[in-house]
Formats: sequence, C-alpha cells, structure tokens
Amino acid sequence: MTIAVVNTKGGASKSTVAFQVAAASFLAKKQEVQLIEFDDENKDSETFSNSKIKSSQVEIGDGTDVDEVLKDTILVSKDKNIVIDVGGNKTTTIIIEGLKKTRLYRKIDLFIIPMSGGYQDLKNAEKTYEMIKGFDVPVIFALSRVRNPKRLQFQYGDFFQAFLDAEYLILTESDVIDLSRQNAKSIYEIAFDDVEKKILEDALDEAFDADDNARIGQLSTLLQIYDESEIYVEKILKPAFEVIESSIKKEAAA
Repeated sequence: MTIAVVNTKGGASKSTVAFQVAAASFLAKKQEVQLIEFDDENKDSETFSNSKIKSSQVEIGDGTDVDEVLKDTILVSKDKNIVIDVGGNKTTTIIIEGLKKTRLYRKIDLFIIPMSGGYQDLKNAEKTYEMIKGFDVPVIFALSRVRNPKRLQFQYGDFFQAFLDAEYLILTESDVIDLSRQNAKSIYEIAFDDVEKKILEDALDEAFDADDNARIGQLSTLLQIYDESEIYVEKILKPAFEVIESSIKKEAAA
C-alpha cells in the first residue's frame, strides 16, 4: 500500500497524521512501513528514532528532478508499505504535478488531506482536493487538533458544509502527542510499551519510599499520560485506522 498525506498549507498536521495515523495503521496490522518525508525544511523524520516506523527525508528543491525522485520512491516500493508525507506550500504543488506527469498517482492507494478548524484551513483543503480529485484515487480528510469530538460539528462547521459526503477521521489534541515526541516513538507503540511503564512504576515506588513529593508528582503525571495513550488508541486511533482500511477496501471492490 502507498498512502500520500498532502495539504498545500504548512502547519496542517500533515506530519502528525502521516506518522501517528497513516504509518501506525500498518503497525496495527503487524506490517512494516516506510515513511518518506518530502520536505526541504522540516525534519520530523529525525524525531522518532525509537520507532518501528522507519522514516527518511527527501529534499525536493526546485523540483527539477522530481520525476526521478518519485520513481525512485514509489516504483521501488513493490511489496512494501509506503507513507508519503508531502511538505506544504510549493512542495505540494511540485509533488502533485510530478505525480500527474509521470502518471504515478495510479500507484497511490489513498490520499489523506489533514486540516485544522477555521475558514482559511478549509480553503487550503479545498485547493488541495481540487488538485488531486481528477486522479480517481480515494481521498479522506483528517480533522486534526479536535478539541472536543462531541462538538466536532461546531469546530468544523465550514468543512461539513463544503464536503457533505466526505469521509474523514479525527485526531484530538492530547498530551500523548507530546509524550510520543519525547519518547521518539508513535502513540500506538507507547500504548503497548509495558517495559517503559514498568520502569516508571518502579521509579514511582522508590519516590514514595523516599517521600520525594516533587518526584512523585512528576512520575504520577507521566504515568497518567501513559494510561491516556491506551485510551487514545482505542477511542481515536483505532477508529481512524478503520476509516483508512474501509476507504481502501471500497476502492478495491469498485
């Protein structure tokens, strides 16, 4: 499978969606995955060095060699799962134009367009959708930085008016995303990391024995966030994985 995460706007949570959702969906199926970051500036691929998700960065520059870069990335990925995290602004345009020229969009199984709430975010999501809708490849939206899933229709009111029947997944704001960066591995991996959690539990026992209140407070908070990672996987990530799987299966059956 090859999944591409795109949005013309920078800061739309593309890297978070690519790593925590798209790539992690393969981990949930016990499959290997390679994350390719097309970005000349951000280097999120270096952040998660402890993850089973193997990441690398490819610089695009002015796009002169984009056709060959895409061929080297996509065509050599036979029998591999690939997630392509496309940088914003001009990089998005260069990559999408390259996919069009080479016809390699036909090797993409799914496009994901992340977006935050807000009118301008909607405009950029619409612009991105217009650029790829002619590819006849499934597209889903990732509504990122959701504050309260019960008020989704309020935070993303403009989106639901513009895209009446669009498929979407949600990614809520949470401290577990920060914990993921600190531990250099995905939320999905942290949720099942019993070894690290046992180390923290033992450290907390020692802090209680030493009556070290500062250390107790620090470790207690950290363990709470570890507990929240398990809830996050169940309530946020697994439903998101199901949306991805459903979209791909629908296209395969069509």
